[in-house]
Amino acid sequence: MSFLAYSTGFQGVVDVFTRDPGRYLPFTRLLTGIMSGETELTRPEREMIALHVSTLNDCEYCVGSHKAVLAALGVDRASIATVEAGAPDDSRHRAMLAFAGKLTRTPGEIDQADVDDARAAGWSDQAVEDMIGVASLFAFLNRLVDGFGIKGSDAVFAQAGGMIAEHGYGPISAMIAGKTTR
Repeated sequence: MSFLAYSTGFQGVVDVFTRDPGRYLPFTRLLTGIMSGETELTRPEREMIALHVSTLNDCEYCVGSHKAVLAALGVDRASIATVEAGAPDDSRHRAMLAFAGKLTRTPGEIDQADVDDARAAGWSDQAVEDMIGVASLFAFLNRLVDGFGIKGSDAVFAQAGGMIAEHGYGPISAMIAGKTTR
């Protein structure tokens, strides 16, 4: 389901991207760079941030998608539930999600103490920048999906989760780039 007349058959965010590939190609490249590029954050850690931010933003589609990606990456259900609640078992990940959560809920209140807390948990400044990138990316993506009214389904989540776990986000960008040349 979608709210717009031309998007009533949209089942996922890729449908938005393919409808207007020229508009969304720069975003899909950014998505690929942040979520699949080289960083000290592991792919599961980036997906953890995406899940937590999407949970805080109440984005049903992105919550389902990122739970599926984490599961396909081998993260167990109990750990996924603790991430969704923002309370993973280890202090390093709790600090990561606390930073991303504050940036999501009250971005104007982020201060030096928040960065210092992340550093104290063992994160480098580059890792903090990467946390900022993931949280910011999903601030946009959550609103895009929810604005269109896309809810997804377990089948869509499982398919996307498996593909992203296996190949990363690059194929999405490549597909959108291919559609801009037609």
